This record gives sequence, C-alpha cells and structure tokens, in this order.
Amino acid sequence: MNNQKINHLAVWVLAILVQPLPMIWYDNVLFGIRWRELNNLTETDFSDFSPLNFLWAIAAAVILGYILAYLYQKMNITRAVDGLKIAALLWFGLLFLELGTQNAFTLRAFELTLLDTLIVLFKYEIMAVGIVLWKKKAKA
Repeated sequence: MNNQKINHLAVWVLAILVQPLPMIWYDNVLFGIRWRELNNLTETDFSDFSPLNFLWAIAAAVILGYILAYLYQKMNITRAVDGLKIAALLWFGLLFLELGTQNAFTLRAFELTLLDTLIVLFKYEIMAVGIVLWKKKAKA
C-alpha cells in the first residue's frame, strides 16, 4: 500500500528554487548570445518584456512539481535515482522529441532544440530529486 503524500511545501519551494536557472542559462556568459542569434533576436526585442512571464514560469514550475509528485506517488518512487530516470524519460519523450520534430519542420537549428530543452531537463531533474528526497513527515 502506498502511504506517500505529496509534500506541498517541497513542490512550491522547488518551483521557486529553479526559477533562476534559465536566467543563468540564457545569460550572455553562457548561451544567451548564441540563443538570440539562432532566434534572430536583438537586445531591443526584449524591451517590452512582461512581468507576467515570471508568473507564468512560476505557475508552470508548480504544475510540473505537482505532476512529478503525483506520478512518483502513484509509481511508488522512493529513490532519487528512480526519480531522475522518470524525469529524464518524461523530458525526452514529451519535450525533446516533440520540440526537435517541430524545429526540424520549421527549419530551426538543432542547436536551438538543445539550448531550449536542456535547461528544462536540468529543472526537471532538480525538482525530481527534491520531490523524492524531501519526504513529508507522517502525522502521529
């Protein structure tokens, strides 16, 4: 019998924790310049950037956290390595292959697929480990 509970605090904290990752990933120090080149974007294209995008990102991360927590609960995932595997499989099957196919048909560079999806893999993996390891204490 599966007595695991979803740790709501873990989901929310992890959702906030992964927010800086894309800012670092797409910074000019790492891949920002190349990503803008591949997308034909300039610095001025970001002048009308909406703060609502940050709310969207947080909401997406919270939803991802709950999806992972629910799946791990139903699959009785209790080891971090198993959580990592499932997160990687979800990323590969549901994001990487789909975006790669879409990019291929829209003649976008495969490098762009890698840049746009690998950061998501890192976020998935961090959330997966956190959700598996941050156990909810059972009430007596």
